[in-house]
Amino acid sequence: MKLLEHQGKQLLKMAGIKTPAGMVLNNQDSVDAATLRKFFTKHKNVMVKAQIMGGGRKKAGLVLDAKSYPALQKQIKKLFAKKHQGTPVGAVLVEQKLAIAAEYFVSITYNTLTRRPIILFSTKGGIHIEKNTGTITSHHPAQVATLSAKEGFKIAGNKKLADVLVKAYKAFVAFDCLALEINPIIKTKQGFWYAADAKITIDDAALPRQQKLHAIAAESQSQQFSARELAARHIDENDHRGVAGKTFLELKGDIAVLASGGGASLAAMDALIEAGGKPANYTEYSGNPSREKVRALTEITLSAPNLHGCLVIGGVANFTDIFETLSGFAEGISHLPALPKYPIVIRRAGPRDTEAFDMLRRFAKKQGLDITLFGKETPMSYAAKIMAEKSAAYTVNYEMDN
Repeated sequence: MKLLEHQGKQLLKMAGIKTPAGMVLNNQDSVDAATLRKFFTKHKNVMVKAQIMGGGRKKAGLVLDAKSYPALQKQIKKLFAKKHQGTPVGAVLVEQKLAIAAEYFVSITYNTLTRRPIILFSTKGGIHIEKNTGTITSHHPAQVATLSAKEGFKIAGNKKLADVLVKAYKAFVAFDCLALEINPIIKTKQGFWYAADAKITIDDAALPRQQKLHAIAAESQSQQFSARELAARHIDENDHRGVAGKTFLELKGDIAVLASGGGASLAAMDALIEAGGKPANYTEYSGNPSREKVRALTEITLSAPNLHGCLVIGGVANFTDIFETLSGFAEGISHLPALPKYPIVIRRAGPRDTEAFDMLRRFAKKQGLDITLFGKETPMSYAAKIMAEKSAAYTVNYEMDN
């Protein structure tokens, strides 16, 4: 789970790291003019920062400053009118502008070879960090100041800097982070040290035990995911019987997709698109999930509007119970507000697939459904082609009838 800047700063403040005073505006209509004016009057000079995922905000015109209250109002309105990679700016952080004496950079992530956190530190922070070659790597924050001296970097107040690095390291471990970046760490002209930005990613699997982060996680997820994407991600919570819906992306097509197997599911998506089909989503279930989890994923996937087809596809399973998972699929269809009239193509194989196909034939006959079944003798690419053709034919008939 990736955190927005202001959410990451909440985490850093929990770890004892100073951050600039700020206030978050969730939309243009939520701006309390009296509170905003009071904040500006106190700080005089402020930064106005769009809260979006990803870097390069300043170069993209998403980080502005304001030296007067009218200018602040104008900048807020300007940012809320912007989009970043097609996504509208959903929140703006108005923040105290710091008097900068020096800027530093720190990033903490995992070294998969040594199986422990690794720190990347630079004496030059800011927007051009990727061009900076003066960096130090270390496995412990206490070593950074020592290594800096050996490398010839002169850091005034390096004990205070080391304190920030230690706290950042402890936060990385304590909050189950996958990545923690502060760029820049600012030393002000008054001698104070601040985290002026925060890019933090939390391990999703650790969220149940991170009680302090539940409110932040709920806010972050509601901003990053659609209602269906969020509902799908909740299927696996506290249920480790396989995976269903952990990855769910809504797309702009009209063919619902329930795929199995990481590599196979991507190959199936490619085959469907190459055949002219337009997927409405990408999701994946695997690892022998229960029928209850597949039922829930089916209901979420098929709740999308204006569907003209459904493709259930995967390779030959080794241990996933095909009868159980496809029973969950059938139960999911049965619980929809209305049975689908569009074509359904299923290409699955593995343990108990014969029982599963017999069950689906009876189910399709009883419910009057258009279900086409393919086993391991049929390539996934062919099944995807048939799905695209059936969906196109359904679209023609649908448009004629409407």
